[in-house]
Amino acid sequence: MTMKNRIGIAAIAILSGAVLLIGGATGGYAIAAHTSSTSPTSLTADEASAQPVPCNLRLVWDRVEQDYLAVYEDSAMVSYTGVYGRIANLSCTDADILEWQQHRRVNDLDAVVCRPVLAADVIGTVSPIGCAVPTMVVTGEPR
Repeated sequence: MTMKNRIGIAAIAILSGAVLLIGGATGGYAIAAHTSSTSPTSLTADEASAQPVPCNLRLVWDRVEQDYLAVYEDSAMVSYTGVYGRIANLSCTDADILEWQQHRRVNDLDAVVCRPVLAADVIGTVSPIGCAVPTMVVTGEPR
């Protein structure tokens, strides 16, 4: 090989390496930017509190029975299940819990579920101190 050929091959190799390096860096930056914008772990505390965990007590349509089934999914506070039993997420309203319980009772299933009662200490640490069970109270007097 002549000296011109060697210089030409070296120039092509260096140029190809530079193109690959720039292309890889650009692609990596684009992937990292897309991942960080869609990742739920990149939320700030305010954004996370604005997106609560959905209610884990669901009514699912059963096509065979032609009726709703009351389904319990693990709570966001699953570590306290051993202490309190079934726990409704904090996003479940009293109405959600009562409706879920009603469907469970109609099908002769255990309908016990509670909502954690939280307390904050002096430094702001929030922890459960108990579990409340909503109940329907009907009196004969107008409200």
